[in-house]
Amino acid sequence: MCQASSVDGLPGAGTDVICRAPVVALAVLGSALLFPRLLPWQTGQRPVEPRDVCGHVSLQDLEQLAQLALPNVTAVNWGQWHGPYALPPERLVLCACGKAFLWLQGDATPHPLNQTLVSTLFSSLPHMWPPLREQHGSFIWILDQGYNLIIAPTMQELPGKGLREVKHGDLCPGKTFFGENAASGPYRGVARLGGEFNLAGNGNGSEWIMHAKSGYTAYRVAKETAAEYYRVQQEAGRNDSDIARNFQRCVFRQIFRAKEPLMRLFCFLRAKLSIDAALGEIRRCDIRSAVSGGLPDLQRCRLRPSNSSGCLAQKADKASATVVHLIDWYAPGQDRCNMTTEEFGTRLQKVGEDVFRHGQSDPSGPKPPSDVLEVKKRIKGLRKHSCLFAPEFTSQLGCNVHGCFGEGFTRKLKAVEQLLPDDPPAASRSWQVAAQAWSQCQL
Repeated sequence: MCQASSVDGLPGAGTDVICRAPVVALAVLGSALLFPRLLPWQTGQRPVEPRDVCGHVSLQDLEQLAQLALPNVTAVNWGQWHGPYALPPERLVLCACGKAFLWLQGDATPHPLNQTLVSTLFSSLPHMWPPLREQHGSFIWILDQGYNLIIAPTMQELPGKGLREVKHGDLCPGKTFFGENAASGPYRGVARLGGEFNLAGNGNGSEWIMHAKSGYTAYRVAKETAAEYYRVQQEAGRNDSDIARNFQRCVFRQIFRAKEPLMRLFCFLRAKLSIDAALGEIRRCDIRSAVSGGLPDLQRCRLRPSNSSGCLAQKADKASATVVHLIDWYAPGQDRCNMTTEEFGTRLQKVGEDVFRHGQSDPSGPKPPSDVLEVKKRIKGLRKHSCLFAPEFTSQLGCNVHGCFGEGFTRKLKAVEQLLPDDPPAASRSWQVAAQAWSQCQL
């Protein structure tokens, strides 16, 4: 069981302030919204972190969790300068030991939830907070260091900021980007996995899409590697802002596929947290085919086989349980590098010929040919190619590939990509700069 830490003003861990019947419970939650509460910064109380209410995981729980083989704790090497991050006012924490706590808008302390609401998580989730038209049944989640699942509405009214989109970094803010999490901080903290729950089907809460479109999937870096990068750059006299801004450009992300981790997390929801849900379809979707709202177009996604062992073999009653479809996003750069530097150069040359061809068009004349967008797509594919993120490939190049504390080859490619649709002649001139940079890389 959890060994809970004490939190000022928090009811005892064994006390359910939420009624035992789900319908009554949701009515109680709704009534709480009618009475304004003082925010933590108005009362002098510090925000309550997940570890404050969940406590430490027992050795017995750790042994059980180890058998699920959930993802390791990871740092995120993308977008660290987009902070600061802070725990949002509306969130739900499902502790690894089975306890659960809900924060409503204006709450200084959380409400413990009973097991009935936890087991009916998906059917209850759309009703736990006042609905926002901008939200469209979208909730983000992370699995934190302590195996606690943190869920929040994507759109929220943030104090002093109005209606804002909550980011994954807000669910686990970091004082550093390599290990020290807090209630707020300038960086994305460390976590195990992140993604979204999205309403599917007819939107009544009986059918969901679960996926891992998040920096905690796509931009994973071992926290030991992140800490070593920070130490080296700090000793070199660089300031924290520059170190964070260049993290993505200097440290390569790991190649990480989410299908198996998502299935293991689904088992964790069912077996450890006792959430009643039936596994639906498992599909792999190209992230470039996402439709409005960033959701997958299921008709363009490929069905994938599921693992029939363990908890996935325990078929839930689909007539009563929520059905959850798992989406394994596929993005450029997730393949293994299978090209030589000469082959990569040949592809560059072919794209360059098309850029020059479009560059001869008159910018004041008719719109450029429709295949301009196709050429732009090919440039982006080269800029994000897996080989440019593979040490065995980049070690053969004598240049700054991504712009680590300076100008880089891929940044020059991006300049061409951005110019091409609106100003092909300027893109053609910019390509000459990119081509020269590639020549320097090959020396």
